Amino acid sequence: MEKLLFKRSSLLTLCVLVCGLVMACATSGIAQTRASVTDEVDIFVLNFFDQIQQRSFDNGVEYCGLIGYDENDQLVATPPAKGTADACQPDEDPEGLEIIANYHTHGSATHDADTEVASIDDLKADINEQTDGYIATPGGRVWFNDSEKEVSLLLCGVGCVKSDPRFKECQAFMPAESYTLDSLKSREENDTGEC
Repeated sequence: MEKLLFKRSSLLTLCVLVCGLVMACATSGIAQTRASVTDEVDIFVLNFFDQIQQRSFDNGVEYCGLIGYDENDQLVATPPAKGTADACQPDEDPEGLEIIANYHTHGSATHDADTEVASIDDLKADINEQTDGYIATPGGRVWFNDSEKEVSLLLCGVGCVKSDPRFKECQAFMPAESYTLDSLKSREENDTGEC
């Protein structure tokens, strides 16, 4: 498992930091850059995505897993499980891991699917499992699914983590800064496939 160099903050402090970050993103109207991400869990996730994105691009499939604190109070990520082009199921919860979130990539760059935002299924699953989720896109965007608020928020924009060299932004179908289940459904219904 991947280890982080610092110990866990109290759950209250972590919640305050994440909630503050989410609110800053939601109210600013501008996605953060990687340099402005300060929450220790978010930084850990961005660094971890940098390690696994290339294999997602090379194989054209999603990779997924869990993030949590181990018995030594260290932040860790489970080894990435290999999924398909549009789905992934993490391996079973390791014993002794206090899960705080899940993660997954969105495979390689393609215009056959709307990979630059969280999918409806991504957000629904996180809401139903009552677990927050992190998603890395081929363009290097990172989304945070807040299971309690039932919203997907852009944590940071294009190139925040490693991006697929084949990625080309679709100016005709740019992502918003946040989505609810209803707005993701609307996005899906209005996808003309123009790019």
